[in-house]
Amino acid sequence: MKLFKQTALALACSFFLPMTQAASQIDYEIQPYADVILGIFHSEKSYANPEDTHPEKTWQEIGAKYGFKGSASFGQNALYGSAIAISTGTFGDGDAGNVTNGHERRTNLGEWSLGFKDTPVQEAYSRYDVSVGRQNIIVGDGFMVSGDAVNLGKAVADGELDRGGAYYLATRKAFDFTAALQYRPWENLSTGLYYLKSDNKAQYSTEMLVADAMYQEEKFGIGGTYLNVLDLDDAFQETDRHHLKNYALRANYALNPNLQLKAEAVYQDNARSNENAGYAALNYTLPNSAYHSAVGYRFSHYSENYDPMFYGNTVGIGEWVQGEVAGNYAGPNNRNVNAHQLSFSMSPKENLMLGAFAYKFDSIKKAQENLSAYELDFYSVWSANKHINVIPLIGFYKPKKDIQTSGSQLPDNQWNTYAQLLLQYTY
Repeated sequence: MKLFKQTALALACSFFLPMTQAASQIDYEIQPYADVILGIFHSEKSYANPEDTHPEKTWQEIGAKYGFKGSASFGQNALYGSAIAISTGTFGDGDAGNVTNGHERRTNLGEWSLGFKDTPVQEAYSRYDVSVGRQNIIVGDGFMVSGDAVNLGKAVADGELDRGGAYYLATRKAFDFTAALQYRPWENLSTGLYYLKSDNKAQYSTEMLVADAMYQEEKFGIGGTYLNVLDLDDAFQETDRHHLKNYALRANYALNPNLQLKAEAVYQDNARSNENAGYAALNYTLPNSAYHSAVGYRFSHYSENYDPMFYGNTVGIGEWVQGEVAGNYAGPNNRNVNAHQLSFSMSPKENLMLGAFAYKFDSIKKAQENLSAYELDFYSVWSANKHINVIPLIGFYKPKKDIQTSGSQLPDNQWNTYAQLLLQYTY
């Protein structure tokens, strides 16, 4: 009996001692978080409302995210979490797409997360990261999933779709509930499995399962995405999203150190038809340029009844919300369209970037909807310091046709001048 007690005590010590030692070495870190952005906007024309007697719009938007992020590291693992409140609002006339009226306000716990990941000392990457919560999930480069970022207001559907304003800023990007497993069996291969549940009525509260994998070498990468709609709230059958499945293949290749090719193709099987979408992009960095200049061309295609799902911008202007006017107010142009984009950027100073985009939108099935148009956008990003960014932009948009000339565009087919100024503070 005495021997049994000694053995049991030894086993208990061998089990709990490492845990006690690990607990004594836990490193805690709690940091405050803040990201506040103010937008000032003006458009000479507004869209989507034929009864609008005041087509010129001037409005303001504010989006503020504030809270805490924390982690506890022990050994080669870490437990982390966050709690972020979000305040949003739209003021003035409401936006040029007539989805907000200037009276939207909301504050709530907009994001939270709890996760566990490894933090290896010798390897330069984590093998696994498991998390749950109300999070902004981006898959790939955001062509299909870039958060839940549609923020409609009180001006549509009698306010039933109101998400609190800040339509352009899209501060609210988190899905209502997510479960994410990211795993890297080796350095060049990243995989992810995501359960995503939206509570956004403008997105029919869609529930999805998404799987993604990406293999990336120094010069070449190839990846794929599978998206399956599990459920949604669409009692009146307004969408073809029931049992929708997307199959995507994407790749990138560096032809030389200054020239890169990227492409993606999506096959969509929805409730009524088979659709497709995709893009091919060529980006060239000018060698030996004192201003780090770069030019690019991208062609993107969306079939007649393609559902763009939860697409969006991932790092800034000019990604999958195509055209500041076309993508936000006059379109959007992510269905029934071939879109051509030319881009240019340069950095005359370390804290100053100048850029421009030119777009040509060609509606494919014009009898269905004709939103063919041109757009030019000029912008800059000035980082006053590590916390403050100032981003002015001016855009010019012209439809080819309007409703009086066998097109679908409201109110007319004349040039529209659009301007905005974004002021951002991050901490």
